[in-house]
Amino acid sequence: MEGKDSVVKILKSITELEISFSNSLLVDYLMGNLTKQITQRGLENTENFGCGDENDEEDYWNAVLEKMIEEGHIKSRSEGIAITAKGKKFLKKPTSFTLEEKEEVEQVGNIEGFVTEILNDGSSVKTKAPVKSTTSSRKLALIQAIDRHVALDDYASNHSLDFDEVLDDVESILANGTKLDLNYFGMEVLGDEAIEELFEYYDGAETDALNKAIDEYGDVYTTPELRLGRILWRAGKM
Repeated sequence: MEGKDSVVKILKSITELEISFSNSLLVDYLMGNLTKQITQRGLENTENFGCGDENDEEDYWNAVLEKMIEEGHIKSRSEGIAITAKGKKFLKKPTSFTLEEKEEVEQVGNIEGFVTEILNDGSSVKTKAPVKSTTSSRKLALIQAIDRHVALDDYASNHSLDFDEVLDDVESILANGTKLDLNYFGMEVLGDEAIEELFEYYDGAETDALNKAIDEYGDVYTTPELRLGRILWRAGKM
């Protein structure tokens, strides 16, 4: 699916606003939602407000933003979203920007059946249940992001989630039997030596309980790093 026009709208909006803003605020701005944050800042009076209202799905705009970060057109920082040099170049001379087609999910069944089938497959949607669960759709979006090698901290920021919430979802997905390749993120955050050290620890430990790992390595690694190491170790055992 061609997303060039959507990318241009996002880049123009970021350029016009010239303020720090979250992913959710930008999506509301694009869709023309008169939220409290929008009206308090007077953003409804700016030129590009509502420029993306032809597509009223938050998931669509979040997917475009995620893809733009992945491609290097924008970057997510603690203070908000910023355009990169590549993004500025794209805005001056837009080119084709391919978005993944959204799979259709319809028909019958309960949501529990849907979640199990999605997470046990990961590569395709075979369920006949409609997507009505925020939790299940969030996990599906996370699986797709990992398939595209999106950094988990960027994913958390883009979806207004705490990093711990994303790790919770990853652990839940693995526990449900879905294989995930997170080596790209593990190498970025931990590196070879740390991964090897943590794997040796978890291989030899009587339990992979996090509190035991913290007792052993809490002065060396942060709790999220220990969780990530455990996630990589568990994923490698599948």
